[in-house]
Amino acid sequence: MNSSRPKIIAIVTGFISITICIAYLLLITLFDFRTYLNEQLSHIT
Repeated sequence: MNSSRPKIIAIVTGFISITICIAYLLLITLFDFRTYLNEQLSHIT
């Protein structure tokens, strides 16, 4: 049996997991910044 296949699958799965995690954190940061920006703009007017 080829033992490198499970290792490649584990690396790819880990990479996908980290990518999803970073994308999630970026989206949360973006939406949080938009909420903060809207609050600041509503105080100005």
